[in-house]
Amino acid sequence: MTIRPARDCDAPGLPGIERSSGEIFRQSPGLEWIADDTVQSEEQHRALIATGVAFVADLPGHGIAAFLNGEVMPDALHIWQIAVHRDRQGRGIGRKLIEAAEQFAADHEIPALTLTTFRDVPWNEPYYQRLGFVTLERGDLGSRLRAVLDAEEQAGMPAARRCAMRKPLHQGHGLMAAVTV
Repeated sequence: MTIRPARDCDAPGLPGIERSSGEIFRQSPGLEWIADDTVQSEEQHRALIATGVAFVADLPGHGIAAFLNGEVMPDALHIWQIAVHRDRQGRGIGRKLIEAAEQFAADHEIPALTLTTFRDVPWNEPYYQRLGFVTLERGDLGSRLRAVLDAEEQAGMPAARRCAMRKPLHQGHGLMAAVTV
């Protein structure tokens, strides 16, 4: 497997990967609708690729099986989406994509990664906690993450089931110390 920066020519295939990755939500009571929800458009992918914060997992004999995209914010690299094709889930591909995001953040002196996710879904909050992310309480969110969660709620996400998470990137391993959100 090769993790590499996404290229513009990758964009047409990325919505299909996200659609496939969402199929797993059919197993999560009350969240089945996510499998049929809208995904990032090819144009949205192209915009994130243009900013340089988009990675793909390229598997020999399969092609692109997963992607991660995000955006550099003043306090963190915010991960907007990680999607692994349903047929390739559970093989550590998501973890490798997050490692690529960590390296990007370290190379650009960004002190942390952030994301929003579902609280009670095994491949969401508990998974990210195993990777070193910390769930933030509402009072610890800061205005940016609070705004992201508010926008998700306005878009129909169940607010009680959503959370924001942060992974500080520490000094000593080429990564910076954490800052407050």
